[in-house]
Amino acid sequence: EKSDLQFLYDEWAHPYFISIQEFERLMAGTGRMGDIVAEDWTPQTIDSWRHSIWVGVVDPWIVVGKPHLWWKTIREIVTLERMHQAFATGLMEYGLITGRKAP
Repeated sequence: EKSDLQFLYDEWAHPYFISIQEFERLMAGTGRMGDIVAEDWTPQTIDSWRHSIWVGVVDPWIVVGKPHLWWKTIREIVTLERMHQAFATGLMEYGLITGRKAP
């Protein structure tokens, strides 16, 4: 799991990931938010990773005439698939967190 996360950090320069529950705890700890609700939206968003790959397959003309973009495109495809796998295996979750400003 560490190597999978490191790959994703390195490829897309993400900040380090934290759990949905930890993010919710941090929001609550500020004292500035109330009615905090944290949800795992992975089921609603997981298809978007492979959809992004297929968008390029269906309409490849953006990179076909630009060989200097081919390597970058292949790397993006690999990274998108690895993101999909991270979500599919539960290594990552897509969190949606809502709240209200405290009075």
